[in-house]
Amino acid sequence: MPRVFAYIIATVGPDYRLNGCVPWVTHGRVFFGPCKKRMRPELKPGDYLMGISPSGVGKQRRVLLWMQVAEKMTFAEAYLRGNSDRVFRVARGHAIHVRPKEKSNLKPGNTASYEHITDAPHADKWRKDIKGKRGVFLVGSRKSWVAATKSPAVNQELVGLLRIGIGWSGKATVKNPLTQNARGKHAVLTGRDAQRVIDWVPRASHPLRNSEPATRSVCVRSCSCDKE
Repeated sequence: MPRVFAYIIATVGPDYRLNGCVPWVTHGRVFFGPCKKRMRPELKPGDYLMGISPSGVGKQRRVLLWMQVAEKMTFAEAYLRGNSDRVFRVARGHAIHVRPKEKSNLKPGNTASYEHITDAPHADKWRKDIKGKRGVFLVGSRKSWVAATKSPAVNQELVGLLRIGIGWSGKATVKNPLTQNARGKHAVLTGRDAQRVIDWVPRASHPLRNSEPATRSVCVRSCSCDKE
């Protein structure tokens, strides 16, 4: 059965607009590359990823990301897919922030096999993103979406469902759905608990077709993976 992973997206600005490269939307497709180093290796095709807005960016918390993992690959595979797939090619320099070195003996998780793409995010910490088992790039299914002001609001029902998947101390509330100490962490729900969350999620009324170019090289807020 699919699992649900929930986390707080830190890189969000006014009107719930995403300022980072994760998640990244191109032509309606959702990609998940840098950041969340502990979480990415755990996800498998079929699992779901829920991203919730941080505090201080609006009157209420919202679900900004709902993504079902369709494919799990290395960053090298994602970059090379761009040779034949325009959507992946457009993601280079954003969600795809590294590329395999020419004539290198490419080994998954070996940072010596990669180089950072100029002006892409995480210029100073890209090696930590792909080292060992962390070299995982995720592609969302066609049903995945990212939204902003029209995204579903977090309510008490969702808080009650997510509370089951929290593995650390703290009180989950509508104001802090993953507790006040959720930075760098993620909740995991399995079995019937995961299905209840899946059943709760409505369709976004105004999903994004493309991420904003201004998010290309910097994160306005600190990345949620800074404490990982």
